[in-house]
This record gives sequence, C-alpha cells and structure tokens, in this order.
Amino acid sequence: MGFSNSNIIILLCIFLIVNGCNQTIPKIIVEKQNPNKLIKDKQKMTPKNNYFSEKIVKKKIGTSKNTTTNQLNDNDVVFEFRNERLLQGQVSKKPLQNKKTSKALSAVFKMLNQNLSLDTTNLNLNNTEVSNPIDYDKNIYNSEINENYKNILALLPFTGSYSNFALKIRESLDMSILRFGSKDIQIIYFDTGKDKYELNLKNILKTVKPKLIIGPFTRESLLKIKPFAKAESIPVFTFSNDIALIEKNIWSLGFSPEEQIDSIFSCSLRNGSKRFGLIAPENLYGNIILDRSVSLIKTNKDNYFEKLRLSNKQINNKPELFSILKNFLNYKEEVNSTHTKFDTIFLGGSKEFVLEIAPLLAFYDVDSRKVQILGTEEFNTSEIKNEPSLEKAWFPMIASQNTEDLKLIWNEAWKDEYDYFTNAGFDAGIIGINYLNQNKTIDVFLKDVKSLINGFTFKANGLLTKPVSVMQIEKLGMLKSIKLCNDID
Repeated sequence: MGFSNSNIIILLCIFLIVNGCNQTIPKIIVEKQNPNKLIKDKQKMTPKNNYFSEKIVKKKIGTSKNTTTNQLNDNDVVFEFRNERLLQGQVSKKPLQNKKTSKALSAVFKMLNQNLSLDTTNLNLNNTEVSNPIDYDKNIYNSEINENYKNILALLPFTGSYSNFALKIRESLDMSILRFGSKDIQIIYFDTGKDKYELNLKNILKTVKPKLIIGPFTRESLLKIKPFAKAESIPVFTFSNDIALIEKNIWSLGFSPEEQIDSIFSCSLRNGSKRFGLIAPENLYGNIILDRSVSLIKTNKDNYFEKLRLSNKQINNKPELFSILKNFLNYKEEVNSTHTKFDTIFLGGSKEFVLEIAPLLAFYDVDSRKVQILGTEEFNTSEIKNEPSLEKAWFPMIASQNTEDLKLIWNEAWKDEYDYFTNAGFDAGIIGINYLNQNKTIDVFLKDVKSLINGFTFKANGLLTKPVSVMQIEKLGMLKSIKLCNDID
C-alpha cells in the first residue's frame, strides 16, 4: 500500500510540473518604437541597435491546443518583429522572420566591421549607436534647421517619372546615416521633381547650409544646381550619368553611356568582332551611344559598321518596322538561309526598346548564339535576362563588391528590389559621413578614396575610376563573367 501511495504522489507531481511548463513558455518580443514618437520627444530619444530602435519585452505566451512538446524545446527562443512604419513612410508587408533576421544582423556586423579604404580615424565602425532619426516631415522653410548640425542636402526627384529611383536612393542613404552617422550629422531631403523648384534653391542653401550635396538625379537638375553649388563651394555627389558635366567638386556616381560603350566595345573588339550592326533609338541618348560606338569601331580601318536609328513612329508602325529591320539585316527568305551580314549587333536603348527589337532579330535569323549581341546596363533586368532571343548576349556591369551582406539587409529592411542605385546611394552616404567627421578639404579627403560597395576610386576634378565587368546572359537569366574582359577599364 505504501508503495502505491508514494508512486501516486510522484506521478501527480510530475504531471503538475509538465503541465506548468506547457502553459507558460517564455517568448521574447522585440517591439519597435514609433519613429514619429521619437522625433516629437527628442529629450527621451535613445535609439540603439543597428538600423532601428527597439525595446525587449519578455512575456509569457500560452501554447495553442495543437502544440506538442516535440515542437518546442528548452533551447527555443522566438523573436517576433512587429510591423512598423518604416523610415520611408511605408508599412512593412510582413513581420521579419526569426532566422532571417538573426542572419541579417550578423551580416551587418560582418560587413560594416571591415576595414574601409577611407580615412576612418574619426569613424567608429564598431559603434552600435545610431544617429538621431531623420525628421522626414520637416519643412525646411517653416522648421528651424539646427545650425550645430553638419547637414547633407539630398536633392532627389521624389515626384515625377524618376520617383522610384529617388526612393531607392533615399532608402540606401537612410541605411548609411543610421548605421554610420553621428549625432551632429543629418540629411535634409528636398524634392527636385516639383515644377520650378530651382526658384527656391538659393533659399534652401541659405537655410540648410549644407556641407555636402548628394544628388541630383538628372542632367537637367544638375545644370540648375551647379551654379549655386559652385558659388558656395559645396561638393556634389550626383547620380547623373552625364560625365560631360563633371568638374572640380562635382563627382558623378552614375554609370554613363560613354563608360558603358567603352567597356562593351573594347571587350568585343578584343574578342575579334569586325562587322557591326548598330541599332538605337532616334534621340539624344541614341546619338551619344552610336557616336561613341562608331569612334571605337573606327580605331581599326578594317572594321565595318552600319547604323540604324529608329523613331517612335517607326517602332509603332509594325509593317514599316519589319521592313526596315529586314533590309538592315539583309534577310533573305530562303530555306536554311543564315544571317551573315554582321558578326556583332549592338542593341542600345530602354528596356522597352530592347524587348521590342530583340525578338524581331531572332525572327530574321539573327541567332544570338552565333551572332554576338551587345547591350548596355539596361540588359541587367530580369525581363531582358530571361528573353530567349538574347541568350549569350553581352552587357557591361559595375563589378560591385561586398554586396551579398548588403543585399540581405536591404531585403529584410525595405522589402524592395536591389539594384545599382542601392549601392551608389549607400556609398555616397558612407563617404559623405566620413568626410564630415574629419577636417580635411574635400579634394584632399577624396584623393584616391575607394568606395566600399561599388569600388569607385575618386580622382581630382570629378573623375572616378569604376570597375566594370562584361557579363554574358546564360539560360534562365543566369550571368557569366567574360574573363577575357575583366581587366578592361
């Protein structure tokens, strides 16, 4: 009897202990603080830990009826990231997942603890503190700009046809300022997409007193801003791809048409191409890339070329377009005929232009596996890379480095497509912050500086050396580097 009673008591105790464990499993919840609340209450503002402010709250969460003891163990720690209003004003689509987030945070420290080829004397790369949140709602005319801040003025087209690029650059600038920034550095954003914005430029510069301008995005905006920047001796990191506008104190982070043509045609000529068919839109961009292409082809008098400029009217008139291409390619409607007029065809223009013409080339017997197709950086889009008629085509691309970790952070933070302007914006932000954290003049500071992601080497008088690779499109949109051209500048 005594044996039975003691066993009953022991079993009862075990049951109570097991039941108690199943009812209250600790769960750590990482709860984001509202950035808007932080901005309003600057006295209490203590943002920490990487790209976002957060507080850790430990709560007890009851398990669901369907949960079994085999699904959780003593080593399980669950991090739940709640939806929040992101820095650019958008709401994240879904909570960040535990494993991916942990991997992302590890990648941040791995990437940002690397030794930058900048003057990092005053930049603590191991610092986990972030700068004050940026007040995106601040009106620079009605709100007081703190004169004690070292202000960076970002001039980007947040409205209009280029707004998607502006948003992407802004997101990358946010990442740089929140991770590398200090309490006395802030970015002031201004929309250059509005009509007649240039009328306010003088007042903007007077109010903000920027130490650096990042932007603008377009050639037209840069022409308007240059006189003001030069008058105040303000250095400019522009995203315009018109290298004709660079000069002292103005550096272009864009990948210019001339730079693209130089890299792709140098590679093609080195590979033995001699007979070129050049197709481009009839506009300023088309004229620039055709003129540059011809100048390179003519370096060898034995080379041959023909040019074809297509207007919007011709492209929209399909019978006329078919006839023009048929004659240009010297297509013959014979059984088993092969195209032999050109050994290389360059197809330049927008994504829409390329996708309109490329299938017609294949229709007129231009086999991209036999005739080398050349393109510009526009080929680096999923639609073009997956176009069957462009398999084995070549195009130039900036050979960015340290991108895998940044891509992971980007995808987790913004849920946005990663591209060239992500890298360029992040580089501009890091270099700008590092410049403001020391006392050298811009020309001395930037001498032979190399950017972290795109690997741009800054030179005097606005010049940049950009590492360019020539890529070949493989099946399923995969890319392969053309090793023959890796050493071409």
